[in-house]
Amino acid sequence: MREEPVLVPAIHPTKEVFRLAFRPRVFLPPDEARKAMTSGIAVLSGPDVNHIRNVLRIPVGGILTLGDGEGIFFLAAVREYRKDTLIAEVLPDSAADAETEFPFPVVLYQCLPKGEKTDWIIQKSVELGVTEIVLVLSERCVARPDAAAMEKKRIRMQRIAESAAAQSGRGIVPSVRGLLPIGEAIREMAEASHPFLCYEGLDVVPLPSLLTDRPKKIAFLIGPEGGLSEQETELACAAGIPLAGLGKRILRTETAPLFVLSCIEYRYGF
Repeated sequence: MREEPVLVPAIHPTKEVFRLAFRPRVFLPPDEARKAMTSGIAVLSGPDVNHIRNVLRIPVGGILTLGDGEGIFFLAAVREYRKDTLIAEVLPDSAADAETEFPFPVVLYQCLPKGEKTDWIIQKSVELGVTEIVLVLSERCVARPDAAAMEKKRIRMQRIAESAAAQSGRGIVPSVRGLLPIGEAIREMAEASHPFLCYEGLDVVPLPSLLTDRPKKIAFLIGPEGGLSEQETELACAAGIPLAGLGKRILRTETAPLFVLSCIEYRYGF
């Protein structure tokens, strides 16, 4: 049976309301977000409604933080819950730029690990501010899915990225792409202002020495469980990409990207 709407007084932004912008976000497709900000009404459907109602437990009259996935968020008051639809009124003058992003792109090139480690890496890297995740196929990767299987995995991983972005209050939804051969990944990385390949061998540059002046773009590569081959590191060096050392201990492939992102946050943090 259809639930009767509960009317609540109009709500206008205040400092107290804007504190709610830092709670978990729900992302709309960019075109739907623009339509909502123009019309003043946001209509949500599908799994998001259950999440808002039963997980976030936002009541009628409560404030939602909505995002367009491209760096803009805005606030809306829940006006009505239906079976699988939510109607919300966009608060006037509440659209703002997200303040949860690095001031420059940070791209992780991750050699494909075994099992479910990739899911963990994507979730935590998104929470720590990565802009994009590129999955890479290197010589010592054990997992070697074909194109069809990889695309199926990538679609699922993109959903993981969106969920992590919403939970952590990100302004954007980082993209997940690949699988790129390592040679192609290195060519892409070389175009960044601050590229580096994380390596556990000798003759490396300590990571703090590479995080100096303000970058235009950081791109870094993490090897698979078996590490990178000598030929792959030589390929990176030939492209002008330094080998970065991550300290005196050897980190697992799922730990290394989180360490690097934490260092970037510490060095250039908000």
